[in-house]
Parts: sequence; C-alpha cells; structure tokens
Amino acid sequence: MKSTRWLLVVLLTALIFGLATPGISNQIKEPAVQTNNAAITWYTGGDAKLDLNPVPVDMSSSVVLAGTTTEKTLIITVAKKGGKARSNPVPLAADGSFNVRYLIKDGNGTYTFTFLGSAQKKALNYQGLGFFTHTVKEALPANLLHLELNGEVLAFVNKVMGTSVGSGECWDLVQQALDMNLADWTRPTNFGLPRSPETDEIKVGDIIQFRSVKTTEHLPGGGTRWETLGAPDHTAVINKVLGKKRYTLAHQNVGGKRTVMTSDINLAKVTGGKYWIYRPVALMIRQEAKRNLKEKSSSH
Repeated sequence: MKSTRWLLVVLLTALIFGLATPGISNQIKEPAVQTNNAAITWYTGGDAKLDLNPVPVDMSSSVVLAGTTTEKTLIITVAKKGGKARSNPVPLAADGSFNVRYLIKDGNGTYTFTFLGSAQKKALNYQGLGFFTHTVKEALPANLLHLELNGEVLAFVNKVMGTSVGSGECWDLVQQALDMNLADWTRPTNFGLPRSPETDEIKVGDIIQFRSVKTTEHLPGGGTRWETLGAPDHTAVINKVLGKKRYTLAHQNVGGKRTVMTSDINLAKVTGGKYWIYRPVALMIRQEAKRNLKEKSSSH
C-alpha cells in the first residue's frame, strides 16, 4: 500500500512540475546550461527555427541580438517584471540573419526577452520560439534613451513620394517608416516621444496623429475656408516646418488619393478635434549603424 502511495506521489509531481507549460501554448525544453551567457528556454521546435548567438549576462541596459532564422517574420517581445512590455519586428536579411542592439529603456529590473516567428511575411499570428531573462543594473546612456530618427523617417517619406505605400492607408506610411528604422513605438498610434508645439521644438520627421481635426480660416475677401483631417483618424509626417504650428505634411489617403503627397496646415486655426505630435526614436540599432554612430561621435 505504501509503495502504491509513493508511486501516485511521483506521478502527480511529474504531471504538475514536469509537464507545465508557459503562457504561449507550446511545450518547452529545459534550458541548456551556459557559462556567463543567458540561458535560452526553447519552445517545442523553436531551436530548429532560430539560431541565436550567445547573449552575455553583463547586466547592461542594451543587449545584442544576433543569429539566423528560417522564419519570414521575427518578433521580439521584451517585458519588464511588474512593468510594461514592448513587441517589435526584428529586421531580417535575405538569408534570415539579424544583428541588432536592443535598447532597454525602462530602468533597472528583470526583463524577459521572447522570440516569436511566422513562416509568412506580415503575419498576424506567431509561434513562440524561445525566451531568456536579462537583469539590468545600469541605466541606458542619455544619448541612446531618445535617439532621434527624424532624418531616417523623412528620407523614407521623400523616397516614396508620389507612390502608394502598403494598402494606401495614411497609417501604412508611418508604420513602414518606423518599422524599417527600428523605432520605439506601440501600435496603433503611440508613435514615439510626445511633443507639444507650445513648449517643444517641432522638427521635420515628427509624426502627427489627428482625431477629427477641423481648421477654420477667414480669408481676406470675406470668405471662410474649412478643412477636416481625420474621419475620425488621420496620420501624417511633418515634411517642412513653416512657422509656429504651421507645417507642410506628407501623407496619403487624402481626398481619395492613396499616394504620398504634401499639403500645408496651420494648427493655430484648429476649431475642433484633437491632435498629437510624436518624435520618432530608436528602440534597436543595427550594429553597422552603431559603429557609424561611434565614428561620428568620435569625430566631434
């Protein structure tokens, strides 16, 4: 009888602890033991789809993510224990390789890095591949905390001027500009660092989100001109700064035209609705771009 009870205890222990699965519905393998590197826990089949270079356990506020994948889309989700989580695409070369430095912006603490992938591009559903934890005990340097991407966003916009980006929706233009430049943003419309035209310098490459904005302008001849942006929402990039609250916008899906075009707006004439301005900033840096950044800094 005692041996039967012990057998039941052993079986229950195995069921409770040995077969437990994490939130993503994939069984996992135990992490391999590594010295001075983060221990990777793989979801079933993940190690066959993702070859990740060793990640040093150095407690710094940035992590180099490099390796190769057979997936067409790779997503990295970074969640701080007791804090916020970010999910962003990792740029892949034609051969499936990647090499970026991820900037951890939410201070000291323990973070879980989770890789998810899909065999399709622009997928809506992803499979968990693997995860590791990383502890931060050093704050991110000030020059990297809000590393601006205005020049990169503006260059992309000017390159696609006159063409249709994505499905031609206004949001598609900004989404592609931010993702290809590894920006720190949260879908759908938190495009970066909030800026106010009342207190902050507004720059070309900043992004404006409109919500049913109406401008009213009284013309010299006695007439009145109205314009509405956002039905209810509209997204645009500042292409030129003409003065305080006066900008040339680059956007698409305007007046039924689904190609990138420019038009002027005077936000001092807003009589209805709301708008928000964001500064695009980096979340990840391609390692080649990081070397160029260092060379640029050392030359001054």
